[in-house]
Amino acid sequence: MLLALRFFSINDLVLGPFCLLILFAFIRNRAEKQKDPQIRKIYYRGFYFKIICVLAYTFVSEFVFKGGDTNLYYQGIKDLRTALNEDFNYLGTIIKTFKLTLDNPLTPYFYYDNYADDFTYNYMQSPSNFFVPRLGLIPSYLFFNNYLCMNFVFDFFALGGAIRLFKFFHYYYPKYTNQLALAAVFLPSVGFWSAGLLKDPVCFGGVGYILYAALNIFVKKTKFRTSILWILICGFLIYFIKVYILLVLILAILIWLLAETNQFIEDKTLRNIFSFLTLASSLIIGYFLLNYFTSQESAKNYKLETIMEKAEYQRKAIESLSSTASLGSNFSINTSNPVALVPNSLVATFFRPFIWEVNSPVTSSSLIMRYNSIPG
Repeated sequence: MLLALRFFSINDLVLGPFCLLILFAFIRNRAEKQKDPQIRKIYYRGFYFKIICVLAYTFVSEFVFKGGDTNLYYQGIKDLRTALNEDFNYLGTIIKTFKLTLDNPLTPYFYYDNYADDFTYNYMQSPSNFFVPRLGLIPSYLFFNNYLCMNFVFDFFALGGAIRLFKFFHYYYPKYTNQLALAAVFLPSVGFWSAGLLKDPVCFGGVGYILYAALNIFVKKTKFRTSILWILICGFLIYFIKVYILLVLILAILIWLLAETNQFIEDKTLRNIFSFLTLASSLIIGYFLLNYFTSQESAKNYKLETIMEKAEYQRKAIESLSSTASLGSNFSINTSNPVALVPNSLVATFFRPFIWEVNSPVTSSSLIMRYNSIPG
């Protein structure tokens, strides 16, 4: 641990356990309030599991990835701290700044931070990218800018959302406790990628909090104030980080609530009519939501034509890179037929890379973790 250059430091030996002690106190407080002993165990085991995920992610980001997105977010936090150390009045500017521009007073701190090719500034011109270091300032000041502790805090938020996601489905399927716990809390790949200073733990945790809050409000009829607060906070976070997740989540919640209402209709004909109207109204509302969200500044990148352009650009970039660099895994769909494209894309999403397409130890280990997480 002490041999690492960027992320690990001697402070980890003190601040790491101190941070874990504080987070464990929160987990213990919540776990002991659970009446079901099985759910109580999931709280504790989920916490231990996520500690392993954070240590693994921090190690891999240091020695294998050697930075990546995490490094840029961490550098962004350091740049914001430098600005605040020089003039604490910059705090108002940080809160109000949507993204970095050349005329922003914060820009020099990112532009001249000695990061290669001024990449920090370029990266922070994206609103969603700039949001992460702003959010990371909170644990940064709490734990003296310790990278490991910031990972623990981000991961703890994801764990809270994962547990609530589990409890959401457990409310409807109480007989499948272990299966639901595996799917929501203990999947190795999900645990790993929600364990660092990234967008993913915020979005993943936010989805869990919103769903469980909606369950409390509309179905269980309890904890109204707390649930509304969680919906507002997490909705705000997801909107500025990955708005398309919020869009899909709103549609899913709408369909779910309409289906809940449909159960109270006794007449079969009326129930079928209501089901059809539910589907139709969901599609109409989804269309207007899509147009509304993508008209906002933070969501213009998620217009359908923009997504297609970016996807094609990334495909060409990866194809070009694969010809000059040794990638851990690289494969092509090899079809332009729209009929064959759908099943091939689904196979690529859920099952590829296949073992014979992997030429990197890191990718191989990730593949093994994914296959081991499949029940049976």
